[in-house]
Amino acid sequence: MAYPSTLDKSRLDILIYSHDGRGLGHVSRGVTLGMTFRRLFPELRVLFLSGFKQTAMLIGACPLEWIKLPSYETNIIEGSSRGRRGNINIKNCYLGPARANMIESIIFNFKPRCVLVDHEPLGKREELLPSLRLAKGTDTIWILGIRAVVGEVATIWSELSKNTFKDYYHSLLWYGDKHILGEEIPKAIGQYFDKEPINTGYVSRFLELKHWASYSSERFAGTIAVPWLSELSVTFLRNLHGALLEVGDHHGRWRIFTDLNRLEAEDQKIKLKFDDLAACTVENISDQYLASLANSKVAMIYGGYNSLTDIMAAGVPSVVIVREMNDKEQDEHVSKISKARPNLIYPIRESEVTRKALVEALERQLSVKIKEDQEISLKGSEVSAHKVVELIGHFH
Repeated sequence: MAYPSTLDKSRLDILIYSHDGRGLGHVSRGVTLGMTFRRLFPELRVLFLSGFKQTAMLIGACPLEWIKLPSYETNIIEGSSRGRRGNINIKNCYLGPARANMIESIIFNFKPRCVLVDHEPLGKREELLPSLRLAKGTDTIWILGIRAVVGEVATIWSELSKNTFKDYYHSLLWYGDKHILGEEIPKAIGQYFDKEPINTGYVSRFLELKHWASYSSERFAGTIAVPWLSELSVTFLRNLHGALLEVGDHHGRWRIFTDLNRLEAEDQKIKLKFDDLAACTVENISDQYLASLANSKVAMIYGGYNSLTDIMAAGVPSVVIVREMNDKEQDEHVSKISKARPNLIYPIRESEVTRKALVEALERQLSVKIKEDQEISLKGSEVSAHKVVELIGHFH
């Protein structure tokens, strides 16, 4: 689809906003969409905006420009996110208004034709409200993209969120697959926001990255990802060490990706225990993760959107650890996928993880085969990019 050449070239075409959450899901979707725009419509002026400090790692070699906001930091306490001071050492009550002003300045200076927002109409801590008001009455169109399973997220299912969408947003994208998740979720989203969602399919960074980087052919026994640490993560890592010791190294090498910088000093001893396993490495999360996953016999992941989409795209039999968060998003999402694709994932609740449970799960998934006819809609990024270009082309 050719983009109209008569548009004002002094303006930004698309601004993609992803708030920085606990894991990689929100930012990964936004980055993937940005990469797809750069690949399919290289003439467009595209900018990505987030406070997530590992964004550059996710972008990799793609020529996607981005602006970093000061980061929010959170801890997980009893299944809920609690804000804490980040590296800037400014309380969130002051950081929020500062970020809102920065975003408003970006909107004012770049005058984007379209702002594509991930998941929360209001943005993190309502930081998009000043920008939405600023752009009211202009030709900027706002589009909201919602993840496959929303969960019980109060900031989304609020009257302010609902009314904000009604007052300022033009379109609604749903990044899911009705064949896996059923009709109820997109129907409920559409009814709440009073706008029929455009069903795009899952947004897969795994598939998009293949257009920008080549994967090595080295094979691994398994790839294990612990993208962010919670109250139970250290116990999980201890049980994982025992499980890998029992499973042994005859399947090949194991690679564990986690945020080593978030391990407390005392817990660094856990990494040293893994170092004693000759066929195992513990690494910081990096662009090597997807390459490792592509060439693994089995994977072990936590059940966030991004990680689930990775294994669906890679077709790797996986053990999925379900975090017991109060929003219930992972519980619902993992349950639906495991019923639709029983060999693809084997779920274990994080509170029920033991060495024995991990051994049994790994050995089971190492022996299963994924049926080739188990298709899942994973073209969400391309579908979304074409739809956005269609909309801004129509309106301008």
